[in-house]
Amino acid sequence: MSGPFILAFGIWMLLTADFSRTNALAGLVVAALVALLPKHRFSAWQLFRLILSVLIRVPMAIWESACIVFIPHPNERISTEKIQHPQNRWSIFCQSFIITFTPRSLVVSEDDDEIRIHSLEPGDPS
Repeated sequence: MSGPFILAFGIWMLLTADFSRTNALAGLVVAALVALLPKHRFSAWQLFRLILSVLIRVPMAIWESACIVFIPHPNERISTEKIQHPQNRWSIFCQSFIITFTPRSLVVSEDDDEIRIHSLEPGDPS
């Protein structure tokens, strides 16, 4: 099984919220068709690593959300970070998604081999 197939089937099942055999069969057909479409393929292992990275970062995201509510974050910062594998679109997506997943940071743009990140910093306003 390929990564696009698993992702498409998972999204189908979550969006329809119908776990009947008929819907699952329709989801398998649609996922097979969608898996044939993309130019940029990724493996099931890469998808598993992304899901694992997100699960590991969930407590951090909850903590940052609580901090934003209870501690003022008046300082903003724009920084740049190198892209790990600039030729691989899946790698760029994963890196951007993980950065944006946490509430205090957001990927603003992507240039040739680096991404710009907007982040909130706690402390006194300067």
